[in-house]
Amino acid sequence: MRRGAVLISLLLSSTAWLPAAPRLNLGLAVLRRDGIMIPFAAFNGHEWTAPWPTSDTDGPLPIGLDDVPKKWWGPVGPGATWTAWMVEDGSSRPLKVKKPEQVRVFCGGHVGVRTDYVGEPVDEREPSVAKDALVIASSGDKIPAESILQVSVFAPVAAIVVRTMTDEFNKAEAEAATHFTNWVHPYSPRERAAMPIELEALYRSRETSPQGEWLVSYVEAIRRFPAGPFDRDCGLITWARGWIIERDGRKPEIHLTARVTYCDREGVSFMQPLGRLTIDGDTYWVYQMSSWRDEIYTVAHIRPEEVRPVLNVSGGECPKTAAK
Repeated sequence: MRRGAVLISLLLSSTAWLPAAPRLNLGLAVLRRDGIMIPFAAFNGHEWTAPWPTSDTDGPLPIGLDDVPKKWWGPVGPGATWTAWMVEDGSSRPLKVKKPEQVRVFCGGHVGVRTDYVGEPVDEREPSVAKDALVIASSGDKIPAESILQVSVFAPVAAIVVRTMTDEFNKAEAEAATHFTNWVHPYSPRERAAMPIELEALYRSRETSPQGEWLVSYVEAIRRFPAGPFDRDCGLITWARGWIIERDGRKPEIHLTARVTYCDREGVSFMQPLGRLTIDGDTYWVYQMSSWRDEIYTVAHIRPEEVRPVLNVSGGECPKTAAK
């Protein structure tokens, strides 16, 4: 065997003995304003899971931290250090976990963990509590939660976004208007299209990938209709939300869903961005979607081809039959 071949053989054989790079393990939680942390997601380097119960009826409430089943903590384990990344200003602070605690969320109970965080006073009569931070535990280097930019709906770019999405808004509205069995929208498609679209929320981030730079935006928009004689001063609206992906030299990709409802916004869900994570070159948005009767914690994989939720976890809900 020639010397070069021997050297290659030795290199290959030695490479086989190199230890694999350790997988990054993560735990995610939302931090309520009352200091309760609700863990909802875990990442083992390959996939996202939801190891914590989503209801307090799934088993007995642990008395202390030592009583929390180890599997609930996910791959980070029970001794992990948690860091709160504040939604308002992007600052971070270590978070000390104290004890498990039962909390009410909408019409049910949820298992949470009391922490040393002291936020603003909350109204105990409210069905849910505002979230002040995304909380992260990591097995390796600290993974920062970057803020997701909220753009003013009065900024000049907001008008550009509305023009960009108008055709897709009209299509989504037309589809939503046909979902009723014994009801016909009182305004024709032409009449609806003549009414303005109002942007109510715009969140975005600029990303970099092997395909180059690109921009992803999340939008919430509304079209209002005058109240009819039987609408009790609460007219119809079309509510739309979704994603816009913009890449240089390409037509924007717009993915919207719409709902036709009344001004009380029954069944409409709103986003609260919690943070943006970059893990091994992949980007994830973490956010809460909430309506008048439920809230869901979501981890979405942000890619130049699509935005795909990889985990949705119920935070609590009220059934539609519950008394208002």
